[in-house]
Amino acid sequence: MDVEANTLFNGTMMSRRAFTKLTALGTAAALGGISNVSAYPTKFVDELVEPASAIPVDVERTVYSVCEVCPFRCGIKVTCNGGVVKTIEGNPKEPHSNGKLCARGNSAEQVIYNPDRVKYPLIRTGERGAGGWKRASWGEALDYTAGKLKEIEAKYGPESIALIQFPNLMTPLLSRFQKALGTPNFFSSLGTCKISRVVADMKTLGAHIGNAIDYKNAKYIMLFGRNTFETPANCSVQALSAAITKGAKLVYLDPRFTVTASKADEWIPIKPGTDLAFVLAMMNVIIREGLYDEEFLTKYTYGFEELKGFIGGYTPEWAEGVTGVPSEQIERIAVEFATTKPAVAHPNWHPKGYESETQISRGILILNALVGNINKPGGIFYLRGVKLGDIKPPAYPEITAKRVDGIPDKYPLVPASHGLWQLLPDAIINEDPYPVKGLIVYRSNPLHGMPNRHRVIEAFKKLDLLVAIDILPSDTAWYADVILPECTYLERYEPPMVIAGKSPKVALRQPCVEPMYESKHSFWIFKELAQRMGIGNYFDFELDDYINARLSPLGIDKDYFKDHEIWSSGISPELKGLAGMKIKTPTGKIEIYSKTLEANGFDPLPTFEPPKEAPGGMFRLLHGHIAVHTHANPATFDNAYLNEICSENELWINTDTAGVLGITNGEYVWVENELSKGKIKAKVTEQIRPDAVFMLHGFGHTSPDLKLAYGKGLNDGDFIKAGADPIGGVCPMDETFVRIYREG
Repeated sequence: MDVEANTLFNGTMMSRRAFTKLTALGTAAALGGISNVSAYPTKFVDELVEPASAIPVDVERTVYSVCEVCPFRCGIKVTCNGGVVKTIEGNPKEPHSNGKLCARGNSAEQVIYNPDRVKYPLIRTGERGAGGWKRASWGEALDYTAGKLKEIEAKYGPESIALIQFPNLMTPLLSRFQKALGTPNFFSSLGTCKISRVVADMKTLGAHIGNAIDYKNAKYIMLFGRNTFETPANCSVQALSAAITKGAKLVYLDPRFTVTASKADEWIPIKPGTDLAFVLAMMNVIIREGLYDEEFLTKYTYGFEELKGFIGGYTPEWAEGVTGVPSEQIERIAVEFATTKPAVAHPNWHPKGYESETQISRGILILNALVGNINKPGGIFYLRGVKLGDIKPPAYPEITAKRVDGIPDKYPLVPASHGLWQLLPDAIINEDPYPVKGLIVYRSNPLHGMPNRHRVIEAFKKLDLLVAIDILPSDTAWYADVILPECTYLERYEPPMVIAGKSPKVALRQPCVEPMYESKHSFWIFKELAQRMGIGNYFDFELDDYINARLSPLGIDKDYFKDHEIWSSGISPELKGLAGMKIKTPTGKIEIYSKTLEANGFDPLPTFEPPKEAPGGMFRLLHGHIAVHTHANPATFDNAYLNEICSENELWINTDTAGVLGITNGEYVWVENELSKGKIKAKVTEQIRPDAVFMLHGFGHTSPDLKLAYGKGLNDGDFIKAGADPIGGVCPMDETFVRIYREG
């Protein structure tokens, strides 16, 4: 990047000595859960914060808001003084945080005061990806963006413009912009996350239940690769910890010994991709021994008789040969699960990343149904929510063009509201079924989050316009034509958030301080673009109006949250079973035998499909997360506190495997397959199976302006092919194989 661009991105630079001082304070907060840390030396804040705040310097105030460092959006209590964020802690009345925050939430000052923030609108100069930029006014940047979008629309049609977003509280308004524009191509990152789990829930239970697990009252808990203690799910970590403390037994299946495995009563290093075989064998034992809940199955499920006829061949002896787990252990666990009341198996968030992922999730859901522990204390349960209002838009233009990702023709069960973003690059490159020439990327980083980075770059280079709306110069922004800086979540209002659960609540993200630099709210950005695109009538209101319209059915407006930490429905959190509930499936029951899958040509019962085997000399590449980082979000990787805790990833490789390959702990080794090649530090350990290797997801950022994250570690996505589970659509990321070897 040229000198001018470097100045535009980074403005005030922080010395290494200042970083060291800040990191020492922040690491204590992140590791110890300390919320009340005054994180910044006064001189640093004075230099960084421009004197534009309307808040008097001697006024201290408290704001209750919503975190955004991960997707779970914990409630936060922010103390500010003189227009500067001083402390951040959990909101004790909000059920995600319960007054506690994870390391990411505790490090949020590093989000707002990160010196790498994009401070002004930027327009690319020179070749895409070369790092040349010029500073632009907002008017110039918006005029340029809208002008290019209108050119694309006129030449190719509105369907040639696609939008990508990370699911967030602004999604309804971004969806309004997409529909008003007239394009069907709206995507989120769920194609490489939990989309198959969503489909499994919908087609089995009639609703998506997410992390709705009543750990508090469970006595026996099974997790199939759900590494809870290293996920962003603060509330689940607290609940699972409490359950273990109360004496619940935890059985954990994973090819790798994770933090969660270390807390379990039993860790089972199952062969990758064979979880469903284990589950089917458990069902076999439960049905054979008559340990199922007959009354529940008769009243509330459809297809139990079909399951009884289907399950006979899936014995523990058969499963032993598939999973590598002794049949006696499978049999014992099945009996324990069925006879320990209440017992629950987490249907996972992102089960394993295989083409059979929907059926893996369905199998675990059905296992819960067999013991009748649905919507009861200690089981999985249906989320309760509240209905919010809206500002009714004018009639949208009719969208006749097909989506470019094959929904619904090829993937009839995948919700178009999220799409399959991993299939977009091929559609752009091949112009199939038509050209996509404009791409707006909002709060997302597809270049780092999608599989096969090289293919994504090739797709970017075929675009006429790539717009990045973000707070940091992400890998995606580095290739953009226009970067529009959004203000951070500590500087803005957003539409209210329904916290669905046993007893639903509503929270509101509120600004704690004034927006810094020339950053703007995304609502303002999209409203200005809409006006320039000739669709301003769809945004003929202010954000305050929209927030109040959403809250109106509750009898409150946004000012309610100035004096209240949260709005509570007052609904009893007691779980009373399924009596009187309407289950939204074709049969009106929990579908063990799925009528919807059958009607669309898929197996109506969770038939086991063995995972692909690694070619000779190669290993299955597994990936996962760590508790201090969030997916591909540069806000955690380019964060001084969190980067200090974990700055690069390592390749976990079994001790015996490493011995054969001559690899020693801590040396850098090559990872290679047909898509990519790169170096990473080896972690030689007995805590992973010898047929697999593992690396943390989200490292290996390539934007030079992410000063702390740039070039550290290796991106697992570089080695992963784009694809989709034919039922639920998720990318089979764990069906990836690599060679490992020493240099030289």
